[in-house]
Amino acid sequence: MNANRIIDMIVRQVMRRLVTKGVDKGFDVASRMGGKSDGTTNPDAGQPAPRNAPRPSQNLRQAQKVTRQMRRFMKF
Repeated sequence: MNANRIIDMIVRQVMRRLVTKGVDKGFDVASRMGGKSDGTTNPDAGQPAPRNAPRPSQNLRQAQKVTRQMRRFMKF
């Protein structure tokens, strides 16, 4: 083996570990953004809110604001 192949192998391993940690961290952050979940699904998800529905709580509004801010910078 020459030095170039050894360096390429090391760089590949380091990059693989960094990308894996980044993806794991991203999933952790995204899962925390959703709030607490008890494992049940909401059958009314995606349905429009009734006219007399209460306003969202402060925590939900804050999460929505952060999501909007993140969406500006994350272009896929």
